[in-house]
Amino acid sequence: MLAFPVAVTEEVWNLSEELSLARVGLFTLASLVVVGVFVYTAYNHEGVVPKGKDFYLRVSATYVVTLVACAALLMGIDRLKLVTDPTLALKRTVLVAFPGSFSATVVDSIR
Repeated sequence: MLAFPVAVTEEVWNLSEELSLARVGLFTLASLVVVGVFVYTAYNHEGVVPKGKDFYLRVSATYVVTLVACAALLMGIDRLKLVTDPTLALKRTVLVAFPGSFSATVVDSIR
């Protein structure tokens, strides 16, 4: 529930049009690093830290699910122009998923 993408604001909308793909790639990298820190911290607190392959699988699965949820949301409101402008669609999806990935990790750690 907390992982629902809520950052569809005009600023994000305009930013997605202005940013280069390299900058959007930095957002992706920053998301993955912060999600990794969240996963490590959440499981280290419990004394069981996922190691190696399990750690990377958990981080990547969390981020991919968030990207899919954001793409579905944008498609649902008819704002994901995947066919007409796939680059812009990718940039919007990544920027909307940025805060959603953090809350997805928090929700993942709640049991």
